[in-house]
Amino acid sequence: MKGNDELKKILLALLMMTAVSASADNIRLPVPEKTGGMSLREALTLRRTAREFSDKDFNVQELSNMLYAAGGINRTDGKLVYPVGMGVQDTKIYAVMKDGIYEYDAQLHSLEQLEYGDHRAECSNEEFAGKAGINLVYVQDLDAWKDVKVPKEVAIMTGMYHSGAIMQNVYLYAASENLNCVVQGTFNNAKLRELLRLNDNQNITLIQSIGFKPSN
Repeated sequence: MKGNDELKKILLALLMMTAVSASADNIRLPVPEKTGGMSLREALTLRRTAREFSDKDFNVQELSNMLYAAGGINRTDGKLVYPVGMGVQDTKIYAVMKDGIYEYDAQLHSLEQLEYGDHRAECSNEEFAGKAGINLVYVQDLDAWKDVKVPKEVAIMTGMYHSGAIMQNVYLYAASENLNCVVQGTFNNAKLRELLRLNDNQNITLIQSIGFKPSN
């Protein structure tokens, strides 16, 4: 009987470990904070580029608020916080952090882990990317345009507009939270494509690095 009890305990522990590892790949973000904080006018005044970061990590509420500002859903019909040309939601947001690479799901407001480990330094040849609390990577998926009859160059240009709108949202969020922020148009494209598992119709448009100020 004693041996059976010990076996049950071992099996229960293994089951618990399996459950934890199965859920560790995804981060279900808490509800974003949609009220309070700095006024828009103040954030516009403080918006700027800064490339210095401390090694402090973001907590899940801070990640939730930031990703909501970047590309969350702000209406019951599934529309986003930034304007979308011709109704085509073609831009994916990836988060590269110390513990791995994640894809943001706006519908579920969650992060799905694609890669383990710290790949921040692989985002860019710029040293600051490896120190930022998070690098947001914006990717246009041209497959989203397959049912819209526009020239390919129009679709690509519209995707750049989308990334620009997301970028400004994040800049303003960073200003409102006293964070440092910088955007990059050049990066290690081949390595990032491999890490993000992109197909031929998916293209990286911009990378934005955000983190706490060194004095914080």
